[in-house]
Amino acid sequence: MTRMLALVFLLGCSGRGHDESAPRPPVADTPNRPDQMIGGNVIPQSHDVPKGRTTEIRALFESGVMSYPISVVTQAGAQTQFVNPRPVFVGDNRFVVGAPPAMHAAIDQLIKNMDKASPSLSMTYELTFWVVEASDAPKTEIPRDLAEVGPMLEKLSALGKRRFKSLDRVSVRSRDGAETKLTGRMLKVEHKLLSGPDGIELEVELGIKGTWADKPEAGPTVETKLHLPIDQPIVIGDSAQDAISDGAANLLLYVVRAKRAE
Repeated sequence: MTRMLALVFLLGCSGRGHDESAPRPPVADTPNRPDQMIGGNVIPQSHDVPKGRTTEIRALFESGVMSYPISVVTQAGAQTQFVNPRPVFVGDNRFVVGAPPAMHAAIDQLIKNMDKASPSLSMTYELTFWVVEASDAPKTEIPRDLAEVGPMLEKLSALGKRRFKSLDRVSVRSRDGAETKLTGRMLKVEHKLLSGPDGIELEVELGIKGTWADKPEAGPTVETKLHLPIDQPIVIGDSAQDAISDGAANLLLYVVRAKRAE
């Protein structure tokens, strides 16, 4: 009997491991992380743009200087990442952007300081695009309708002797910071420019309609971003094509020139 009571006593003691009142290991608190919540602490807000400052504000956002940090938890732990907000401009005097409240306050202060300074002049430029056929020839020939870019074509000595012919030419007056689309008989151009002290930064996509060569498919395209000096035509691309005039082998040159509009 004594042995049986001792066994019951030991079994009763071993059952304490299942007692709900026994202390449990501490659980780390989950911090309240607004940036990890759905929607986070990012809110959209509109901001007024001082007259003549649209180009500067666009450039600030595109440069990445307006970025803000967020903390993201991964399997490796908490990490800091930077977000570049992308504003949507509503006309020339207002834009909407999503950012934390502190970022909106900083944007408002920046705009306020810009408004106090003397406004920069928004330049207008005249951009002209050409598609030029350059065919093999006994000597270099430049027609009158290409006289304004003739000196540049004459310098293309690496191409050998060529007979140049203008297939299409389109021009447009474009304001600094604006995005422009234009279409000619053959050319289709979309571009955006930002002015600088020694020229402009041009982002351009240029395409040729496929039907010009009696072909249903799309023609060649050029997409590039480059520094363009003022009043100096340059070749931004080329492509080899079947000749469309006299059966000779040819090359298509894509030429652009920027001038300050009067």
